[in-house]
Amino acid sequence: MLGVRDLLDRLDDADDLARIDERTHWADAAFAVSAEAARANGPALLLTDAGGHARLLAGGLGGPDRLAVRSRDPWSRLGAALGLGFDAGYLDVLDALVAARHGGPVPAVEPAAATETVSDLRSLGLPAVSDTGVPSVTLGLGAHSKTADCEGDADSEDDADDERASDAVDADAVEWFPVRGSVRGSNGLRLSVPADLAADVAAGTTVSFALGTPPAALVGAIMRWVGETQVAGAPAIANVFGPVPVAATAAGVVPAESEVLVEATITDRDDGDDAGRAPETPREPWEDAMETATIEARAERVTVRENPVVPFSPTGAPMADGRALLSVIESARLYGRVNNYWGVAPVEWLALPAETGLGICLVASEILYAGFEWQLANTLFSFSRLFDKIVVLDTETRPMDLARAFDDIWVKAHPANDWEFSDSAAPAASAPYYRQDGATGANVYVNAAWDPRWDEEFIAPRVTFETMYPEALREAVRADWTDMGFDHGDEHEPRGQRGDATDGGDE
Repeated sequence: MLGVRDLLDRLDDADDLARIDERTHWADAAFAVSAEAARANGPALLLTDAGGHARLLAGGLGGPDRLAVRSRDPWSRLGAALGLGFDAGYLDVLDALVAARHGGPVPAVEPAAATETVSDLRSLGLPAVSDTGVPSVTLGLGAHSKTADCEGDADSEDDADDERASDAVDADAVEWFPVRGSVRGSNGLRLSVPADLAADVAAGTTVSFALGTPPAALVGAIMRWVGETQVAGAPAIANVFGPVPVAATAAGVVPAESEVLVEATITDRDDGDDAGRAPETPREPWEDAMETATIEARAERVTVRENPVVPFSPTGAPMADGRALLSVIESARLYGRVNNYWGVAPVEWLALPAETGLGICLVASEILYAGFEWQLANTLFSFSRLFDKIVVLDTETRPMDLARAFDDIWVKAHPANDWEFSDSAAPAASAPYYRQDGATGANVYVNAAWDPRWDEEFIAPRVTFETMYPEALREAVRADWTDMGFDHGDEHEPRGQRGDATDGGDE
């Protein structure tokens, strides 16, 4: 099991973590510094002095963009967090997430690592991620018992212990769900949660919230609620990546290694009629993939680990953690679905690049027959509400090679013949910023793959450095490149689809 502290060690070992020990206050500087680091493709940041109990980790699950050759891929930190390694290829990460949807062994029950009680939520020093200066909850995980009647507070400490014990015996009897929100006053919470979950919690219901959970638990919670495909429960999904022990709380089990645990009572619920009651923070990307509702709660008890570490996402910044996380999770979901749809697996890879704001879907696929690209695009549009553009690529195009993918649009796709627009009444995509008003519009797919009916002699060969020039000239170029100081080592060489160093890799 990899917790947040294990992830810190792995980031440190990979020289992908910067520690900032100077005062970086949660109210303003923490977000500004982390947002700039994400925008500039910097390392993950650990802010050790943010003015509260918690140390803040930004960028722990995010990554750099793919607009230049880099030693890290956008999925490198997530791959490390899930135990797949920093050098895991893109398809290795997708395959692992597809397999995880079926769930793993029942998690073991252990005591919670968070045992130190703090005075209130505001004392944690959670970062403000908007100009309101309100402490914010990002990358949070909630827990609600599906079987126990949790109405009202426990009458005594003994009753609460009995309730925790009864919930602890069945990890599948609890729902884990993603949480985004704001802290109001000392112990108030205004939270955005999945709408179906909000429908199950009435005023007086006890729920638990965890911050700094093992990354696999957060991945499981998002996978459980994004999309319509039936998947295992979030604890079982998380346990696929390694044992994720759980600890009992009054609202069911939560990840035992969580850095912060909050037991709270629901005080009010918004069924969507009052949009003005949304949390005072920018939306997380997972909220664009589902219907959400707002709940308000009062924290009854806040416990932390010694010197806790709370990961957060600089929501709204390019390449922020939340966007990078949903990019890979939704890509894996769609990749698994379309490769099981026709009884064959034509799709080599699929990606919703975080660089494009999740509003475009790239899919490299065999074209099984003339017109297959039309079926593929329409199937993908029906499977996801996030994007309104699809680009169909040849399988030789490497994953997440944005330059090559967009170059293929101009090289292989004729605007008059290979750009297909729907009518203007297509459902509004939720990720693009220009479709945020809910209005309908047109979807478009671009067929940037060679026509399968063409003879091979009419298809232009892919020209590479290795095939264009004689060996003597290539060696001279390499020597000059090194002499000019441009040779930075093998770690900066482009990688192939599964992370291996290959000639003509994915850059």
